[in-house]
Amino acid sequence: MEFSRTIRRPDGVTIGYRILRDRSPRPLLVMIHGLASNNTRWSEFVDHTVLDQHWDLLRIDLRGHGASMFRGHITMEDWVDDLAAVLRCEGYKKATFVGHSLGAEVGMHFYAKYPSSVAAMIMIDPVFPENLSGRLLKTKKLRLLVWLAVRLLWVLNWLGFRRKKFPPRDLRELDEKTREI
Repeated sequence: MEFSRTIRRPDGVTIGYRILRDRSPRPLLVMIHGLASNNTRWSEFVDHTVLDQHWDLLRIDLRGHGASMFRGHITMEDWVDDLAAVLRCEGYKKATFVGHSLGAEVGMHFYAKYPSSVAAMIMIDPVFPENLSGRLLKTKKLRLLVWLAVRLLWVLNWLGFRRKKFPPRDLRELDEKTREI
């Protein structure tokens, strides 16, 4: 049976996740979504996989996404430590991680900080900045402009110009609608 859960971090941020587990201890597969995503990105996978017959499955909403909405500065270390806190809360010492894009980056950084907690890693479309080419390499050169835009948005948020509420996004539903087109 799958459960939606949250934990409260020491800085007051609530981290949301979903876990499908059995009563007996089993290996854990942790699914980490990409940047413009949330844990619903993995819904179809969870519904159609047979891994749940032998594995516990955990889908996390990274800080700033889905049920872990947060308005503030977020670092890679925040995401890694949030992930470690969820594993501790659920009683797992080791897990296999599958990450997509940003999720793959978070998984790699998690491994660098907590290597004994990683049984294996599956990385889907990780971003290695030193390997960018073509349009992405040209985009990398706009880093200063992106940095300035982010700072401008922070100032606007601080002044009160921001969305008051973020509607939940079910990416499975969005994918299904897209396939109908």
